[in-house]
Amino acid sequence: MDNFSFLGVDLGGTKMLLLCGEIQEKILTGKGFSSKDFKTAILDFIQSNQLEIQAVGIAVPGLVQSNQIVECDVLPLLNGFSPKKDWQDFPFQILLSNDIKAALSQEFGEKDDSFSGGVIMVGTGIGAALISGGKPVLGADGWAGELGYFPMFNNGEVRRLDEMSGGQYMADRLGLTASEMVRKAHEGEIEVLQIIQEGGFNLGLAIAGLINLFNPVEIALGGGTLRLPGYWETMINAIEKHVIPAFWKPGMIRKVSDGEQIVALGAIKRIQLELIDKN
Repeated sequence: MDNFSFLGVDLGGTKMLLLCGEIQEKILTGKGFSSKDFKTAILDFIQSNQLEIQAVGIAVPGLVQSNQIVECDVLPLLNGFSPKKDWQDFPFQILLSNDIKAALSQEFGEKDDSFSGGVIMVGTGIGAALISGGKPVLGADGWAGELGYFPMFNNGEVRRLDEMSGGQYMADRLGLTASEMVRKAHEGEIEVLQIIQEGGFNLGLAIAGLINLFNPVEIALGGGTLRLPGYWETMINAIEKHVIPAFWKPGMIRKVSDGEQIVALGAIKRIQLELIDKN
């Protein structure tokens, strides 16, 4: 199957990436983004580019089960969304996936039974997906990997890792939009850089704990928040300082291979595998 007949959608809390072959488009989302907005954006992309689509793979942040969004805190109007129920007249087959599990399929889908590792995506919020012994770590309901909900102690109170290290949450703490935070960071504004470095440090602590528990071969990270000035470097320093020394290997923490397209490509791979299994 070639990717030119499949549409991959990476739906995020602030923007969405639509990808078909070499054609891609970014569209703004946000807390007011509805299933109607979503459907319109997909159909407009297909029609404006005159695409002949076989199926659509959609990757979303949050909990997905039985092709339905169970919970998505960054896109609350999509809670409970089901293509079968809400888009009954949609002309293409759709498979919903958790966005991090889609990234895992793309990054480590071909690993053998000896491999243990995972993917962590750092955007509006933070999520992880892991492989142990060559098989995905799913948990009781298939929802394992909600790293963004990991509790962190900060200034006398407990907060989620999302709230400490997620891109939109850091911007909210500064009273800025995400784009304003990026601009001020590159301009060297001290308060902004401090929040970003604090975010990188807390994510580094969480990843160090994950390595100490899980003993992976490697972990690949993706997401736009990693590009913020000082975030990646502070994160790596925190991991190295707090991981069990025998577990640390140079190069075990790296960036994902397919950059910003990884989640959309993973969504395509998962719908392709779904169709193969059905046939």
